Amino acid sequence: MAPPPERLKANYNVSVKLEPFFTGGKVQVNKDGEFLLCQCGDRIHVIDTKYGKTIRSLVQEEDEVITFAIGLDDETLVSSHKSGLLRHWNWKDGSVVRTWKSLHLTPVIEIVFDTTTTLVASGGTDGSLKIWDIRRQYCTHNLKGGSGVYSIIKFHPDPKMSMIFGASMDCKIRCWDLKTSKILGVLEGHFSAVTGFTIFTNLNQAVSSGRDKVLIHWDLKTYSQLRIIPTYECTESLVPIEFGEPMPMLNVTDVNNPHVISAGERGVLRIWNVKNGTEVFTQTDSLVSQPIVEGAPTITQIEYNKVSDHLYVITFDHNIIVHQTKDLALVKQYAGYNDDILDIAWFGEGETHLAVATNSIHVKVYDIETMNCTLLKGHTDLVLALATSKSDFSILVTSSKDNSVRVWKMSQSPFEISCIAQGNAHTGSVGSVALSRSKLSFLVSGSQDTCLKIWKLTPIQVEGNQNLSVLHTVVAHDKDINAVCISPNDNLIASGSQDKLAKIWSSSDLKLLGVLRGHRRGLWAVQFSPADQILASGSTDGNIMLWSLIDYSCLKTLEGHESSVLRIHFVSKGYQLVSAASDGLIKLWTIKTSECVATMDAHQSKVWALAVKSDDSLLVSGAGDSALILWKDVTKEEREAAVQEKEKRILEEQQLANLMQKGLLLEALGLAIHLDQPFRTLNILKELMDQGESALTDLEKMVVKLSTNQKDSLLRYSTTWNTNSRHCHQAQMVLNILLANHTPEELFSLPSMKSAIAGLLMYNERHMQRLSRLRLNTAILPYTAAKIQATRSDEVMETN
Repeated sequence: MAPPPERLKANYNVSVKLEPFFTGGKVQVNKDGEFLLCQCGDRIHVIDTKYGKTIRSLVQEEDEVITFAIGLDDETLVSSHKSGLLRHWNWKDGSVVRTWKSLHLTPVIEIVFDTTTTLVASGGTDGSLKIWDIRRQYCTHNLKGGSGVYSIIKFHPDPKMSMIFGASMDCKIRCWDLKTSKILGVLEGHFSAVTGFTIFTNLNQAVSSGRDKVLIHWDLKTYSQLRIIPTYECTESLVPIEFGEPMPMLNVTDVNNPHVISAGERGVLRIWNVKNGTEVFTQTDSLVSQPIVEGAPTITQIEYNKVSDHLYVITFDHNIIVHQTKDLALVKQYAGYNDDILDIAWFGEGETHLAVATNSIHVKVYDIETMNCTLLKGHTDLVLALATSKSDFSILVTSSKDNSVRVWKMSQSPFEISCIAQGNAHTGSVGSVALSRSKLSFLVSGSQDTCLKIWKLTPIQVEGNQNLSVLHTVVAHDKDINAVCISPNDNLIASGSQDKLAKIWSSSDLKLLGVLRGHRRGLWAVQFSPADQILASGSTDGNIMLWSLIDYSCLKTLEGHESSVLRIHFVSKGYQLVSAASDGLIKLWTIKTSECVATMDAHQSKVWALAVKSDDSLLVSGAGDSALILWKDVTKEEREAAVQEKEKRILEEQQLANLMQKGLLLEALGLAIHLDQPFRTLNILKELMDQGESALTDLEKMVVKLSTNQKDSLLRYSTTWNTNSRHCHQAQMVLNILLANHTPEELFSLPSMKSAIAGLLMYNERHMQRLSRLRLNTAILPYTAAKIQATRSDEVMETN
């Protein structure tokens, strides 16, 4: 029996699109901590820290950003570009104030402001350091002495001390006097690139960090070393702790000595008492993952915001982790770049969160309302698949390239996600998992080792990390298993593989019940219908096949995708199907008619992940373009809008009929054009032509006042009328009015003008030829009549 039309979905529209906002480079927090500014490819994104959304982008086409800096006035931003230009922006409205040449021979990789936001220093890879007055717009200093790339530039925090420090490739930190442009002193001690430099004004001392695995404490009066502190790691960033402020939770109690926070290779925050050279605190609960390349920095930058008292930790995998400074408690996490999104699952009671698997060993869990991101640590290799169950959305199952599956539980008060069980029995990457649907009693996994396993889920024990036990194992396919799913009643299991087959298994003992043959290439998706005894499968051959679970025959094939079908889900209680493919398209199908009723195009790459909310109100998709998109069901809104539009049109058509009956032709003409009724428009014009010159004068005034869209419609009508000799007079009249009252620029602003010209010229030539023939014929008739009359006169005279 066919479903009622109101049950079927008509369309989904983009509700939220979460795109990459940080792909590496510099991150800076504005003065009040409300916005993050991050480099992302060729632009700078301004991020709302409350919701993690991009509110503005600073971009100059075809000119990639290298670095940037915000002034202390919290409005001025200067960026350096690959073209060698420097740009002064007002980042709050996205406008470019001024652009000028950097005068460096090579790109500028370091920019910093002084405390007054009057001077900005630029350091290039050519060994020169230039200082600019951005208010008076000229270069004030060209400081020389360094060699190669500048890694650190810093003005003295005290504006009375006209000094600037710069560290270049020779690992020396030079101090220049801005009044004389001379070098006051050189801090020598590092043997590798200097990565951090902070000044304690009240002590006239400084601390520097480098990749040579030491911190050096300096006396700025004598430019000599006070202490070398070994860190045993490559340090990438350094932040001072405000002098005189105790932090007992971080073991900072000696307020008379300077302290700094360092971060780098190990991926943890460390606090040092600089005077004593001792490490007073080491972070033990860091969320930073270790890079695959040994020795690469895990933390690339740390930023401190005084107003919010937050510490921003920027990691190598483009995550931004926010801590409360006083105790390093986690405040928030942002995922700046997701890489390829491999799988998605709704998570949490009420489906309030999204679990996302990317090219990462961490699972990212997003809060739908705030888009706050939580990282789940546990797997040691890339996470490949996720699964939740309608019976309990607080449980999440993940599988990974580390050959394991893990079970996670979310608790709301307080909010916490913990790993409660794990299983390690596969000998290959686990590419697919599924949870039992009617009751959480087991889970199924399919692996690259071609095995299908059923794992027992015991009543969840929150304490401890249990090991999952395997109930049944079977060598299910000849090649990798890409997809598994469980039937709504938990009695059947389906698997899909690269061997082009889908198979049906009994969940009680993994007995093979049926083999589904028909796809020409490997399978990526299988899904049971929630209502009928039907299984859907999607394949690399671009087809979606629907199979009977009674005789395992193919019922129908849905053709429409031009590339691999990677994900499928039933919606509308099984009457419809949503599919995602490697062409970046998501399609909505009505199964009874085999019709594709909607195609959703918002991704730029393969759509690897697709999840549907239990009430079908939201879809979420993820792709190789790193975009995470929430799609909202707009069927009801579109139907209501269609009904309202129909009612409105009926009223307008009745109004048009009334105007015609009353003889108000000019008002009727405007309404007929609005309703897109060319035939009625033509009839009105004919009647106006019959009324004489005064009506045509009023018509000309009325046409001039029409909107651009209405004039364009009238032009399109005239182009069509002009092809018929019976209506060409009205077409020529309209064209005459348009040509006489508009400039060429105004005419070519009409969308249809360029396409109309060719047709108008061809038929106008025909009309002119016909008129010429008509004029010739009208001239021949009087001439012939005159000749006949003259001949008759001659004959009469001869007769007489």
